[in-house]
Amino acid sequence: MRTICSILFCVCFWNVSWAQRSGDSTLYRPGAAVPAHLMPIERSYGAYFYGGKRLRSPHSMEIPFNELNNPTVNRHFRTFRTLATVGQAVAVVPLIYVLTRPRTTSTRSGEYWTVYFGSIGITLGLSLIGNGQVKKAVNEYNRTLANARFGFSAQPVNGTTQTALGLSLTKRL
Repeated sequence: MRTICSILFCVCFWNVSWAQRSGDSTLYRPGAAVPAHLMPIERSYGAYFYGGKRLRSPHSMEIPFNELNNPTVNRHFRTFRTLATVGQAVAVVPLIYVLTRPRTTSTRSGEYWTVYFGSIGITLGLSLIGNGQVKKAVNEYNRTLANARFGFSAQPVNGTTQTALGLSLTKRL
């Protein structure tokens, strides 16, 4: 029994130390403080907005995601980046097919169009799946921000000072 406990302790200690060395965020504590300067990401008609400014691509969300340091958000965003990279690599396949065929033989149009449309289909499919991962990351990011918000505001309005107190609470099941 003592050896089993020793082995379990060593395995657990190794996992924790490996996660800390590799920069893995599996040790994220849900109660950890969320940076106050982070703003929610809004989605409207397929475009994303951060602080009222339109983001040109989903890659622009990497900085707020990394500052939040939520493992679920980071996992979804890493999956998106991987799918986007694979999609770009697959898009080059028809060019590689044309450049690597022997010059003495003619291009078989059936093979070429199969490769061409196949790469388009795979690229579009990976893009759709990747955008779904970004959507999941944004939803989790906004949910995490909403769970951690408490605020006080004092604004001058028409010669008087208006004050407001805000608290965002969500019920966890």
